[in-house]
Amino acid sequence: MPAPTPARPTSEMALNAEVIDFRSQVNGRDYRLFVSVPTRRPTPAQGHAVVYLIDGNLHFGIAVDTARIQACWPDVVDPVVVGIGYPTDSVTEALQRRMIDLTTPIAPERLQQGFMASMPPPPDGYGGMDDYLRVVEDEVKPRVEALVNIDRGDQVLMGHSLGGLTTLHALFRRTTSFQQFVAISPSIWWNDAAVLQHEAAFADRVRAGQVNARALITVGGLESTLRFAPGVPASEEVFRNMIEECRMVPNTVELGQRLAVLQNAGFAVEALVHDGDDHNMVPPAGIARGIRFTMRRG
Repeated sequence: MPAPTPARPTSEMALNAEVIDFRSQVNGRDYRLFVSVPTRRPTPAQGHAVVYLIDGNLHFGIAVDTARIQACWPDVVDPVVVGIGYPTDSVTEALQRRMIDLTTPIAPERLQQGFMASMPPPPDGYGGMDDYLRVVEDEVKPRVEALVNIDRGDQVLMGHSLGGLTTLHALFRRTTSFQQFVAISPSIWWNDAAVLQHEAAFADRVRAGQVNARALITVGGLESTLRFAPGVPASEEVFRNMIEECRMVPNTVELGQRLAVLQNAGFAVEALVHDGDDHNMVPPAGIARGIRFTMRRG
């Protein structure tokens, strides 16, 4: 197992974190992990709770600060935070690289329909989500566990947008890999809401008592409101089509309502609309709520 790379002062995301770069044997892609270990409390005998955060290049700093501040309260666990990202200091490059990892396969003709027809395809394409989740399970977790003692019974997967879609996909298909799931503004719309094809089978497992998980699903209240600003790289018509097609708020609220009906001793869910937030504003609020939802005890 390669040793963590020393923190690089030129990288904003490397501050206060161990940095681990590796090339995946699963999909051949390069990743960078940012790992923040809490120091104010003794390591629990069973190991630390851990938050695996998708889009680590974008949201790692927010998540670490939020976790440490909330852990000032004695009833909130102070977790290890693992940002799963890419070996770049460019937000633009990280956003491009994530497109294959955080999407399921989509037919080429579907990309020519609706608002997606006006979007340039990412350099690596789409459709690598299942491999990405294998990377997390088989390659990310062992590297983190070689660095710090982790409680495998207290693991959280958290993601925003396509990361939220990936989190829902894991909830429906890989529930045994994590105990808690935080999907912030999940892109349920992707590929005609294909992620929901797995909802019925998941519901059957919940009713059968085969699921032991908690889920938080949040969305910004303005995400279904047209907020066009001149100068953005798309027309007002494209933005309007995107708002109508994505149905960010209705999709999230409706899914939360359906899942709430399933709640039992093994499964709990909370759905929340962050009033006044749009898609780009909501990550700090969603992460803060997610930390409190997953780390509060009692």
